[in-house]
Amino acid sequence: MSSHHIHALFAPRPPLEFQPPYETQAGKKRKLGFTGISEYKSLFETKEEQDANFAQFKPIEQRKERRARIAEERKERAATELEAKALEWDPSKYTFETDSYKTAFIGRLSYLTDEHKLKREMEQYGPVKNVALVYDKNTGKPRGYGFVEFEHERDMKTAYKHADGRKIDGRRILVDVERGRTVKDWKPRRVGGGLGSSRKLRPKKTKQEKAEARRAAALAAAREKAAANARRDDVRTNRDSRGGGAPAPPPPPPPLGGGTTEEITTGTGAEETATEERGGDRRRDEAPREDRHRSRSAADDRGGDRYSSSRGGDDRRGSRYDDYRR
Repeated sequence: MSSHHIHALFAPRPPLEFQPPYETQAGKKRKLGFTGISEYKSLFETKEEQDANFAQFKPIEQRKERRARIAEERKERAATELEAKALEWDPSKYTFETDSYKTAFIGRLSYLTDEHKLKREMEQYGPVKNVALVYDKNTGKPRGYGFVEFEHERDMKTAYKHADGRKIDGRRILVDVERGRTVKDWKPRRVGGGLGSSRKLRPKKTKQEKAEARRAAALAAAREKAAANARRDDVRTNRDSRGGGAPAPPPPPPPLGGGTTEEITTGTGAEETATEERGGDRRRDEAPREDRHRSRSAADDRGGDRYSSSRGGDDRRGSRYDDYRR
């Protein structure tokens, strides 16, 4: 690159082109003046209107509150429907050909139980005249209960006393008398009557309530375990401070043969335990004590040969037992 090109890089720019000014200037921005709030005072609410609006205000409903409200509405609607059904209930329009005092109510049946199986089970208490299971009108599936009519009233009473709680097809049944025609002013379950009040007294819990109950139970169990460990440590510390030492071990259990265990102590100070079973081998009881000790020591000396001979002379396991006995 020549010096001419380098000087051209540092050459000044040409001067700016002159432009004549505008003949007329732009108008200035018009500013608004400050005003008060007196003209907006009529838009504010009065004290009476504020109290009325506050009374009509409804806070945002939480999920737990919404569930409680829906459950209460369902409960009220169900109570209204039960009252309507109770007013329409008229047992006189139902006619039966069976004897009510010979009929037993069977509940909590398995859905797999049929009339033949139920009749075979109830015939143990007396001859059965008729068996009727109740089915759903819409789906045709069994409802889990039925009625059994016996030939004699005493057989029905026997089944009422002894068949209640019996297991049929893996489920324990409930046996009761037919209260629809034997008890005055009796109402079935579907119109708010019956004896099943367990579902009324036990409301349904939500998932959150069940989780909270499980956490509370786990926390209580952990606290109880920690308290038990603390009490045990305190007892151990007090016992060690008094110098009592560990408690004596319990006595050994008696032998399986029914005999007794006796501790035999030699004069040299070494303690050996010999198990003597009463009523066993009479010759062993009559043998001298020295002979029994001699036979035991001889058996110990032959122990290495016994282990080695069971698997061969060159067995490693046998040699290990021989070294241990030496």
